[in-house]
Amino acid sequence: MEFEFDKSEIKLNKIISPIDEFVINFLDILNGLEIKHVFISGYVVLLFGRQRITEDVDMFLEDLDESKLKALYETLLQKNYWMINAGSFDSAKKLYEEGIAWRAAKKDTISPNMEIKRPKNNLDFISLNNPAKVILNNKHKINISPLELQIPYKLHLGSRKDIEDARYLYDLFKDKIDEKLMKSFSKKLKVASKMVELVH
Repeated sequence: MEFEFDKSEIKLNKIISPIDEFVINFLDILNGLEIKHVFISGYVVLLFGRQRITEDVDMFLEDLDESKLKALYETLLQKNYWMINAGSFDSAKKLYEEGIAWRAAKKDTISPNMEIKRPKNNLDFISLNNPAKVILNNKHKINISPLELQIPYKLHLGSRKDIEDARYLYDLFKDKIDEKLMKSFSKKLKVASKMVELVH
């Protein structure tokens, strides 16, 4: 894996993994419908080469009106996906309105599945509106949560896996990220003491 980092984008070259392929195929649908999106949490570390198992890929979408929501739902079905937790558009719409994530997977499978969420708070909207842009193999543009937010967010989640994810990202990008911004997010997420331990 090789990458180049600047303020506007990260150029990443690597062998495409099955989870990357799942994301790329899903991106084709989102881009075709012109839906604003950002990938968050576990997939960010997998994209950058961390080897671990995951069953789902987490993402935020912009708020969608009913017509665009229905277009997404119907396109997923046309592209051979199924909704694990919604058997009809009406039930999927209800989940969306209640802030419950959709889970979409390829037909006859459960894993991996795309966990499609609406932003719920200010930090979620920061991720959606200020993504880091990854250019994968000079071909695929993948929006991810800013690393300065992703690292403290992982510390906030607090499991051993999440802390190891935070360590992995920090070690990989510590010479490139905005430390001041990362510390600001760590205070908002109430993990400032954990961040001190991570960086020392």
